[in-house]
Amino acid sequence: MNEFLGTIQKYNVLRETDLGYVLTYDGTEEFFLHRNETNFQKLKVGQVVEAFLYTDKKSRLALTLARPSCTLTKLGFARVQDINPSLGAFMNIGTSKDVLLSKDDLPLDTADWPQCGDMIVGHLRVKADRLVLKPSSKDDILNEHKPTELPINEKVKAYVYRITKDGVNLITETFDIVFVFYANLRKKYRLGEPVLVKLLTKNKDDYTGTLTEPKEILIRSDRDTLLEYLKAHQGIIAITEKSSSDAIMHVFKMSKKAFKAALGSLYKDRLIEIHDDKIILL
Repeated sequence: MNEFLGTIQKYNVLRETDLGYVLTYDGTEEFFLHRNETNFQKLKVGQVVEAFLYTDKKSRLALTLARPSCTLTKLGFARVQDINPSLGAFMNIGTSKDVLLSKDDLPLDTADWPQCGDMIVGHLRVKADRLVLKPSSKDDILNEHKPTELPINEKVKAYVYRITKDGVNLITETFDIVFVFYANLRKKYRLGEPVLVKLLTKNKDDYTGTLTEPKEILIRSDRDTLLEYLKAHQGIIAITEKSSSDAIMHVFKMSKKAFKAALGSLYKDRLIEIHDDKIILL
């Protein structure tokens, strides 16, 4: 397999065909550039262009002028396009051909897997003559991107890139790393999930942040969630304070503690009745 697979190099246009162009890197090996992969450019024989070498759907080496978000030598964000439980996630890197993020590089618990639209930061790698996405480690990120100055006590958009027993690691759109301890998590998060994280402190090479809100804001938000559910289900919730934490998290995406606080607030305002087996909207 060609050494330039998964990278952007300069190629010379040798000739035009009915379907596109034939290009070469060193005058010996030829590569095809389909007209659909030219970004609507009209190329001339002898012209030098920067192109990305990949394997097409028939496993042939081919070129594209589309700029991938990540390569073998540059990390970047890839968007989840589709999920295959037996293989992993298919990732859009900004080209017409998606690449696989193997299930071997995803959490064992599929509940922690990313969903369509989520973002994963990684490098491309060659496996069995195909390009795949490998999630980046903290060292990978710091080797390419030095920490930038972000505003403390402000919120920034970030994505979950690692889940640990102590909390979650996030990466911002400027490739800054933010660690959030479990005590400062709002709920259970999945890989690639977008969040708004409030930055608390700047450390040597990363930040510490929080995903929780002031108690009053959280209760108000959880109240709204329960009220919306009640209105959509004939004014009845078949889950109560006695239900399991897993059941509450599955239905309402909130902890049992948050669920009980929201119920207490609704009950105090006389909006609900609480029974042993159900909650009723008044």
